[in-house]
Amino acid sequence: LAAYANYRWVASSALACQAGLRYSRVTLNAEFDSTFYHFPFNSAGMRNAAVNGRLGAVYALLSALRFNAVLSTGFRAPNVDDAGKVFDSSPGYIVVPNPGLKPEYAYNAELGATFVLEKALKLDVTGFYTVLRNVMVRRNFTLNGSDSVMYDGAMSRVQAIQNAAEADVRGVQVSMELRLPAGV
Repeated sequence: LAAYANYRWVASSALACQAGLRYSRVTLNAEFDSTFYHFPFNSAGMRNAAVNGRLGAVYALLSALRFNAVLSTGFRAPNVDDAGKVFDSSPGYIVVPNPGLKPEYAYNAELGATFVLEKALKLDVTGFYTVLRNVMVRRNFTLNGSDSVMYDGAMSRVQAIQNAAEADVRGVQVSMELRLPAGV
């Protein structure tokens, strides 16, 4: 379930701003059949909700030069594969459900500039920085106190999707668009 609202404000011919809010609610109910796997739980239930936002502005200093800035947040709730699926990721490993999995959150900032020369050349440069909290990653795990189980005739290392503390993602994106004259 989600609801989204967006507002755009054009302050002048040089400045435009945009803001958005999104409410998300994700519910997951899973029951586990213990015929094949003896989990220490027989069901998992998750109810996660978040309000996320986006605030951005574009400023055209000259007709050929434009700057932009964005602040935003994000939310990803565990899905049925993350929290409730048993699968072999590669020979010798088995991924088991983790009903204690929590959603991950992202906090983003971007700054960019666009330069256009005579409609023939367009250069874009954007720097970004994202902080991820409760990052969902696959790591070694235990099932009923054991780090390995017999799976499909082979002893397999138990793993599960788990929350890591934090991760930072940063970088620069550069693009160029060149329009050649007709006939070239």
